[in-house]
Amino acid sequence: MIMAGIQVSALDHVHLYGADPQAAAGWYNRVLGLVVHPSSSLRDPARSVYLATPRGQYCATFFKGVPPSDGDHTTAFRVSGSVFAAFGDGLPDGDILGRSGAPLRRDEADDHGPAWSYYFQDPDGNHLEITTYDHERVRKWFAA
Repeated sequence: MIMAGIQVSALDHVHLYGADPQAAAGWYNRVLGLVVHPSSSLRDPARSVYLATPRGQYCATFFKGVPPSDGDHTTAFRVSGSVFAAFGDGLPDGDILGRSGAPLRRDEADDHGPAWSYYFQDPDGNHLEITTYDHERVRKWFAA
């Protein structure tokens, strides 16, 4: 029986999959600024790596394996408006592919009303998103 009144306090982490967790950790560091969490040393790094924000907040485990191929398995990371704009200013980057498989372009951001998002994939095909709710700042950035 499920206990009544359970309240989730936050999303803890997500699972991502690919051929080489160590190589993936390097890509996630370069593209999203994520770092290997110290607790990764407790596991076999050839099988999995814990990823965290630069402040140490654990947010993802990258496992050796095949990413899901059916349905939408997007992992979204929230960023500030200034980080979103800096990411966009760095596009196109041949190492950041859009969902189509072509390099992601600055003009491919989606305006969702209260939020802006870029949708892309990692080298293993995991679907990723960065999103910001600093809508006005990003609107002005696009207008500049």
